Amino acid sequence: MGPWDQLSENEKAWIEFIRVISAGRDPEITPARVRALRELLDAG
Repeated sequence: MGPWDQLSENEKAWIEFIRVISAGRDPEITPARVRALRELLDAG
């Protein structure tokens, strides 16, 4: 079993969501992207 199997269903859903909105690629994680995502989620 790999790391994917160790993730919760919620974590897997978030990864799939990010892949959908990023056109199927895994975007590089940067501090600016983390801040932008946090701001977006906090706004809702």
